[in-house]
Amino acid sequence: CKLLLPVMGCGPCWVLVGSHDAKSSKLSSHASSVRKAPAQQKVEREVLLRAVRSGKHGGEAAEEEACAKSDSTNTGQKSYQHPSLHRLDPTRVAEVELRLQSVLADTADSTELDLSSLDLWSVPPAVLTRPQLRELTLKNNCILELPADIAVLTALTKLDVSRNRLRVLPEAVGELLCLRELNVMTNHLLKLQHSVPLAAFKKLTSLELLDVRFNPKLTSATLEEVLTAHVPDGCKVLLGGRPTQPQLPAGELDATLLRSQLEPWSTSAMRRRLAEEFGIDGDLDETDREVIFKLLLDAYAVKGPRTLRRVPGIALPPNSEPLLDELLEKLRGTAFPTGEKRERLTIRAHGYIILRRPLLPAEEDANDSGEPSREANTKRQHGMRPERPMPRMKPGVEKLGWKQRTAAAKLQQYQRVWDLAYSLVQSVDPDFAEQYTAIAMTKNFVGSPHVDTENVGPFYGISLGNFEGGGICVENTPFEVAEVDTRRKFGKVDGRFPHWVAPYTGERYSIIYYPTHGPLVPKTTAIFHTDEVF
Repeated sequence: CKLLLPVMGCGPCWVLVGSHDAKSSKLSSHASSVRKAPAQQKVEREVLLRAVRSGKHGGEAAEEEACAKSDSTNTGQKSYQHPSLHRLDPTRVAEVELRLQSVLADTADSTELDLSSLDLWSVPPAVLTRPQLRELTLKNNCILELPADIAVLTALTKLDVSRNRLRVLPEAVGELLCLRELNVMTNHLLKLQHSVPLAAFKKLTSLELLDVRFNPKLTSATLEEVLTAHVPDGCKVLLGGRPTQPQLPAGELDATLLRSQLEPWSTSAMRRRLAEEFGIDGDLDETDREVIFKLLLDAYAVKGPRTLRRVPGIALPPNSEPLLDELLEKLRGTAFPTGEKRERLTIRAHGYIILRRPLLPAEEDANDSGEPSREANTKRQHGMRPERPMPRMKPGVEKLGWKQRTAAAKLQQYQRVWDLAYSLVQSVDPDFAEQYTAIAMTKNFVGSPHVDTENVGPFYGISLGNFEGGGICVENTPFEVAEVDTRRKFGKVDGRFPHWVAPYTGERYSIIYYPTHGPLVPKTTAIFHTDEVF
């Protein structure tokens, strides 16, 4: 087996390899990489040629494309509501669904199927009903796992699942006996012994290419040797890859700059934005993050600055004033840990403390043998964390595990802050008051654009103190930033979109309530109470 190790330093981040000059990037009028009908492809090629000849690009080319597109036809098939639709703005859901159904209909009898860049979190069931498939492309999605039923696609010669969120490869891959190319680049594969079915690989006697680059955890001193022993002679194996320019921590970013506000997005998400919002696509799959960033910033420069939408917070009942005053007094009297002892060092703040509800062992999360239950496994397979009860502190805390006991002791230390915070949020959203799993107490939180990857739903935030400015900013659309006023008010924001704190002067404390366990709340909009004030 011939092993090719990429030259280190070719790309600045985990998700990309190689370096392309920006001038070599091609324009494309289509907003995704899905396969399209020949007639539509012809129209789009003509639009592309006209755009290139006229010197138009970005939004202008996309605008012409919108005018040139032919009407989509109704296939009459039952809609497949894939789990990823919660990641999109409501105005995009219908479009994505239509694109998925369209490509499935257009390729019903084809031996090739391309479902790239469709925000899929799972493999659509319709794919597994096509045993004739020889090439299947699922790259640039958010797929969490490959189903065992993929074994029915016995005619597959090429499987591309690069740039997804796969942690393991199933044993069923070994049943794809005709497979020649397997691309698992840029995923979240675990260590070799936990993620790669080596015995299954031995069955793939036709395999000619295996690409497992840019899986940060898939590293070991013997990785090359082990994979060589389990793939056919002559199979090309692509390994390694690491960033040479790691992203800066959120706390080191200047939140007033557009680049900093876009930094939390992954490189694949920025590629999609270039294609879908600015009409810039082409051969960008192997283009490194810095080139993608330059293209995106140039496109925004042509479009103009993003608009700022000011959103009022949620007013609390009048009888909440004494509680707000007492909470501010407690926060001012809190001895926030400093230096290396401070929590969440990647953000910029004078103080940061996390309080968590103690989580008792969930019955649905394990059976008598200690193994995950069927229900818990089902929830994980659908991208959902198993639900866990979230009790307030009660007798019997000694039955908790070490982590739970530590969280309970910490909560007891700040019990009055927790109780005041609970009473305040309960007055505006009683349901959410029983759902959040933790709060963050902060002092002088500054900027720090980031996304909350562990959250399963929106958060509530409230800020207190003598300050001016300091609202919570969040990217509401690619072209609009919303600033939510949280001074002695609540703001409800989906932290799974990039967000940060607006500049302010004075002393600012805040309480952030967020859920990291329970049902996955659909990701639809970044803000929720949208009456504008000027």
